[in-house]
Amino acid sequence: MQTLAKWPSPSELSFSDGRDSESGIPDSKEYFQSVLAWAKENGAEEYFLAPLEEWVPSSQLFSTLPSYPVRAQTEIPNPVTFSYLLPPVLFGKKLCFWTSEGTSLTDSYIHVLEKIERSEEQLGRIFGTEIRSIPEIVWKEEEKHSNSLLLERKLWGRRENGKRVSSSFSLAKAFFVGSLTDIREIYEYELVSGSSSELEAAIQKFLYKRADSKYFSLLSALGKIGSENGFVFKPKIYFSFGLQLLLLSSVLAEAYEELISRFIQERPQQKDALNKLEEWTQKEFHPKTDAGMEAIFEEKVVHLLDKYSDRTDRFLLKQLEKEYAHSQKDLSEHFQLRKKELEEKLIPDLLSQLESHSKLSFPEELKSEWENLGKTLQTRLENFLLERKNLPNSEQKGNGKTPESWNILIGQRSD
Repeated sequence: MQTLAKWPSPSELSFSDGRDSESGIPDSKEYFQSVLAWAKENGAEEYFLAPLEEWVPSSQLFSTLPSYPVRAQTEIPNPVTFSYLLPPVLFGKKLCFWTSEGTSLTDSYIHVLEKIERSEEQLGRIFGTEIRSIPEIVWKEEEKHSNSLLLERKLWGRRENGKRVSSSFSLAKAFFVGSLTDIREIYEYELVSGSSSELEAAIQKFLYKRADSKYFSLLSALGKIGSENGFVFKPKIYFSFGLQLLLLSSVLAEAYEELISRFIQERPQQKDALNKLEEWTQKEFHPKTDAGMEAIFEEKVVHLLDKYSDRTDRFLLKQLEKEYAHSQKDLSEHFQLRKKELEEKLIPDLLSQLESHSKLSFPEELKSEWENLGKTLQTRLENFLLERKNLPNSEQKGNGKTPESWNILIGQRSD
């Protein structure tokens, strides 16, 4: 979506105490009407019930969904099951409520985060103290980008070397805000630690070392450029930010599970815990090979994602096909726009300049300069004509089911 998104903060919505005692989810009717009231105050004119599978929504999606006017005392369209994993989002004058059958990428991501949180709680029980080891995410944007959610929602913390640095986001919030951000604006993102104890720092060191040793090729394919003690990534523009975080969080979930398994098996005493963590960390070593896109298609990665997102449908392969189609469409549109720019502006402008150049003459002392200018214009024209000739056609040459088809697509993107 081109329009910057807005979403209500809890303080902007009004609920009674009629919430589910376990989940904290409000009464659906009260939730619905409270959000509509907020949206109306913020200029909304219509609302949509969008499947969570379609997160992030496109303009084309809005054209296929029934819309309803925003007005007070509206009844919920039946039947509908709201998803509370993401807040309702306002795009300009269009409000999105999210519905879900539990099979979306977002549902999968939240399942993985729940496993990570349960693992951290289990570590706390093992050590007899509260553990805060789950990393958060910070990313950087080029300051030249003014169409930024970080600016719009005051979610940035500082400036650094010409970059706008975000606030620290939890893994859940990073997924939401990052999905709404044009991935081309995210210069890099980093896992950061909020640990305040030696024990928490040792746990995180093991998690990073385990992730890096067991899934080095996958992390490299996701753009990892940082060290073992802190992961830094250059995001891949041909994958959604959500998929990249889903894969990364699944790797972390496996590392947490492995750490708990070792404590259960070896049962070190509390006084030996730090030494044992250091020992396990040092032993985490595997040959580090960069397999490119092939790493994402590895069977162990497909199983990894299904295991920690509570699925059995080889979801990663389905999602890769979906993301390939989106990336291919985006690339085709880019080539079409470039072709139009070449044919309608750049080439005609140069032809006009060359024609004017051929009609003019200058004194002998300027003749050489004038001829050089003509050669420069001709070279630029030849380069534009060559670029136009080599622009790939808009036909889809793959389906995203193999690393080879992705490598072709990535090669076109890097041209």
